[in-house]
Amino acid sequence: MKSKWIFILALVLGFSSNPYFGSASGQSNRSSAEMGNSIQIALEETDLSLEETGNEPSEDTQEQEADQAEESAKNEEEQEVAAEEEVSEGTDTANPILSLGPYPITATKKVTENDKLELFIDEKNGNIRLVDKLTKKEWLGAPQVDRTTMPNNKKYMDSPLHIKYTEGTDTVQTHTLKEKENELSIEYTELGARLSFLLPIEKLEITMEYKLLSNGLEVLIPEESIKETGTARIVSLEPLPFFNAAAGEEKGAIFIPDGSGALIHYKKEHPMFYSGYSEYVYGADPIYVSAEHTNIEANFRKANPPKEKIAMPVFGNYRGDVGFLGIVTEGDYDAKINATPSGIRNIPLYRVSSEFVYRKNDVIFIGSSGQIPFYQGERIPGERRAQFILLQGDEADYVGMAKAYREYLTTSKGVTPITENASSMSIRLVGGIMRDEIIGSTFIEMTTFREAQEIIDRFAEEGMTNIRITLEGYGKNGLYGDQPKHFPISKKLGGEKELRELAAYAKDRGISLYVEANYARAYEDSSGIRKSRDGIRGMDRELAVSSEYEVSSGWNDDSEVFYWLKPDRIIEKFVSKEQEKFKKIGASGIQFSYWGETLMSDLDPKSISTRQSIAEKWIKAMDTVRSSDLKSGVSYGNAYTYGHIDTIDNVPLDSSHFIYTDETVPFYQIVLRGLIPYSASPTNLRDDAINEKLRMIEYGALPSMRLTFQPTNLLQRTMEDELWSSEYTYWSSVAAEEFGQLQELYKQLEGAVIEDHKQIESEVYVTTYSNDISVYVNYRTEAAVIEGLTVPALGYIVQEGGGA
Repeated sequence: MKSKWIFILALVLGFSSNPYFGSASGQSNRSSAEMGNSIQIALEETDLSLEETGNEPSEDTQEQEADQAEESAKNEEEQEVAAEEEVSEGTDTANPILSLGPYPITATKKVTENDKLELFIDEKNGNIRLVDKLTKKEWLGAPQVDRTTMPNNKKYMDSPLHIKYTEGTDTVQTHTLKEKENELSIEYTELGARLSFLLPIEKLEITMEYKLLSNGLEVLIPEESIKETGTARIVSLEPLPFFNAAAGEEKGAIFIPDGSGALIHYKKEHPMFYSGYSEYVYGADPIYVSAEHTNIEANFRKANPPKEKIAMPVFGNYRGDVGFLGIVTEGDYDAKINATPSGIRNIPLYRVSSEFVYRKNDVIFIGSSGQIPFYQGERIPGERRAQFILLQGDEADYVGMAKAYREYLTTSKGVTPITENASSMSIRLVGGIMRDEIIGSTFIEMTTFREAQEIIDRFAEEGMTNIRITLEGYGKNGLYGDQPKHFPISKKLGGEKELRELAAYAKDRGISLYVEANYARAYEDSSGIRKSRDGIRGMDRELAVSSEYEVSSGWNDDSEVFYWLKPDRIIEKFVSKEQEKFKKIGASGIQFSYWGETLMSDLDPKSISTRQSIAEKWIKAMDTVRSSDLKSGVSYGNAYTYGHIDTIDNVPLDSSHFIYTDETVPFYQIVLRGLIPYSASPTNLRDDAINEKLRMIEYGALPSMRLTFQPTNLLQRTMEDELWSSEYTYWSSVAAEEFGQLQELYKQLEGAVIEDHKQIESEVYVTTYSNDISVYVNYRTEAAVIEGLTVPALGYIVQEGGGA
């Protein structure tokens, strides 16, 4: 038998110069299928590291190589015995390795059932299988793989819990089946099972519970069950990392909540990827320097390339007519969504999961010592819980996933539809701002309150009456002034008296007037705070700086420094008092800056706050505002705000376009359309006017603008470097034309939810609503004919009655 393996190894070495071998691209077309298969098997069974092919190894690859070196002798013996047993049972003696076939399904112990589903478990490893009693469809926690799979990879895939831990220097990855000393005990419950894992080498104990639901499965990791009795400290836990994993030959995709949503299509052949998707829900915590930057020095930091964030704590996949939606229901504030294409770690499967983070790490600087890696000492507290909602048939796609999450929000989170301003265009008006002069600075009045009335009249003349106005920079020192203090109102803009008049003027014309309030991030020169007491602190116990960055280089601009603010002090000191003042002025609502798009923690040893506790304080404040008959709004729209807000500005309408993603989808919009009104980024600040307008229409987003009364050139030498074209006299006619075209459509769609969305041809999409209206959008430069309907080039049509 050993001579056979030596022969196969010789074949591998003989063909090692072929670039297809060993990559995720699959095999080259050989004259003999058997030779191709034999070579592929030999590659899987030998330890050809990525260094030999000139590529850098990933963390998973490094772990795999260590596993292979440790078990190489045992692996070879096991494989020879397995092959000999198969030959003795009458398999193909000409090539026994090719005839081994897949491992059998081992989750055969029935745990529990309900009217729809059955739950089975593998008592040796704790992984599970779910079966629909009517359709007999199955969802496997551990994939059914070929017997030629490396034993260490088989254990890796069969393990129901992956673990990362640290002993103070770096992060180590392990899993519950990696060491033979690891122990598993199972206690069966009425609705599922409780698994207790003991890792004696690391001296860790962890409990994970399964609970069968009417529509799927719930996984719970109780906080009190985690015990760390040695030097190892848990960094993260990843339950069921291979749930419903799929091969490249299957039809389907992984869904990731990147921006509006993105898909990773299954492909048998693709370029080699060295890592997959791994991003924090609600974005990275900005107080951790290493999470937000690529290059870090003591005083200078280079920002990561721009990318979208995760607004919703969801993930999932579908393969054929079987899929699932994962929802992180507890622990979402400190969780990651992971998605891994095939080929990484030499595993030919696509998988997606949630990873619960218990400790974060950062780099700190002490004197001239340079970067020092540092981990949190105490675990981030709280239970961790996720639901796996099973989908099949026509529901097994990203639309079905979005509908499932929308149902979860309405039934489990109590989110009810917002009908007011559901079809209103959002207009932001910038009031004042400080401008640097040769000596000192000057307050620049970009839009006074009387001028805001003129803008309302101009919009009315253009036929735009269904609008919502949000005021920015109305305080004493304008846009980046004494926040989080918003009073007194700037006298140069008209003072509190003229602001009241503006609010009444807008109300008489059916226009809602919001005021933007920033209680999260203050400029360093603000007189509204005491930085030492009001500022959030990072891992080094210093104030957490929030910098602006040079557009050309990405390095931080130390002339524009901001600080993140403690919500308990700021809410008590400002929000509670100012909301009554806003109400007396006649404002319709408050637009809360940063609360819906950025979430941080506070590591001040005197007042440690988790991301969850800070979000809960914001939520309570928003609820208090709404209970006083004021509306509330945010930007981007992280999921913790749902049910506590009335509108969302600047929603994500795109994904980050990572190299391994294939398609951007409107998952976010399918979830929220008909629940919470949402607006696109401002029309006057678009990078691509035509395509971004079409995307807004395709995704059902309301248009918006950010304007000034005075010319934009007055903003030179101010801190406002994003508003490069804002003068209303130019944009009012553009807005009227665009909104005039869309006004009738959005009135028709008011209250309607998105029932379906699909690509019907290359660059041609259709969005179908619950009231049988379909909107066809064509991104091509020539017209598209779809079943008798002509969609103009770079245009759209609306079809009533469900469309084609």
